Amino acid sequence: MIAIAVAASIGCGSLMSASASISSGDRSVYVPITPCRVMDTRPAPETIGARSTPLTGGETHTITVLGSNGQCTVPVDASAVAMNVTAVNGTVASFLTVFPADATRPLASSLNWVAGQGATPNAVTSDVSADGKVSFFNNSGSVDVVADIVGYFVDHNHDDRYYTKSEIDGGHYTKSEIDARDYTKSEVDAKLATKADKVTGVPGTLVIGSTAFAPAAATGITYSIDPSGSGLSGLNGALCFNATLALPTGATVTALRLDGFDNVGPDLTLNLLADPFGSASATLMANTSSVGISGVVTVSDVTISNALINNAANAYSLRLCHNVGLFFYDARIDYTMP
Repeated sequence: MIAIAVAASIGCGSLMSASASISSGDRSVYVPITPCRVMDTRPAPETIGARSTPLTGGETHTITVLGSNGQCTVPVDASAVAMNVTAVNGTVASFLTVFPADATRPLASSLNWVAGQGATPNAVTSDVSADGKVSFFNNSGSVDVVADIVGYFVDHNHDDRYYTKSEIDGGHYTKSEIDARDYTKSEVDAKLATKADKVTGVPGTLVIGSTAFAPAAATGITYSIDPSGSGLSGLNGALCFNATLALPTGATVTALRLDGFDNVGPDLTLNLLADPFGSASATLMANTSSVGISGVVTVSDVTISNALINNAANAYSLRLCHNVGLFFYDARIDYTMP
């Protein structure tokens, strides 16, 4: 087995040439592989490849490195190979030059040795000829050559990793394009003016279901609220509930309505309250109840005090007072928008 050592690579041809002309994106890509032996000129059983005799002085030996050769398979579109080349049994001091088979042999040394020196390895990178071959030149004496391929290079244009300025610019809207997609204030106002809730006097209704109500005080009174919000009942005593409201600023309340069921002596009552921010007490805006009604209840109050909603000055709420044997469905607040 030949010992493998890695020294500085000496390249030949366009891959490493300082005078090569390469466009901005054209560069070779290195692909490492598991090392494989493509040539061994020593006698059998060491022989790999067609030759089993040493290179003589002044001789150039050429092998094919692309495709399947020796113990290696290298893609046929590779442009260069990286090898570990070893000189064995050199008879005199000499050097080896590795270069593309279709190129003029360069004045360069890929590895050097002296007579009697042990196996001498070096890392060598070389372009390949158009037909996929690499040549090995021995300057003096005779020497066996072992070549292991450890990787190869393929051409690639790295510009495809980046967007050009025009491609980037094409992926963005210009200011004029963005402005063209926006509505002007007058266009927005014109569109809103066509909406029903912006037409003077068009009514709206806020429906407040049973799940919006919470007991006004902690007591031992029990009750039941339908999870769907369609009923509050089952009380074992009198209890009042509160619900906060979210009415639109500028709305004018026109009616407060109560829906429920009353078949006993106690009554359902519902108050609409405005609570000024600060220390002032809440004021009554509307009130309705099931007094004097037996069975299904739908009652309303249309005489609203301070009917204009001003959320900057007040918090609005409902107070529902309930009792045994009664059933509350929902409350409704009718309003108009200016």
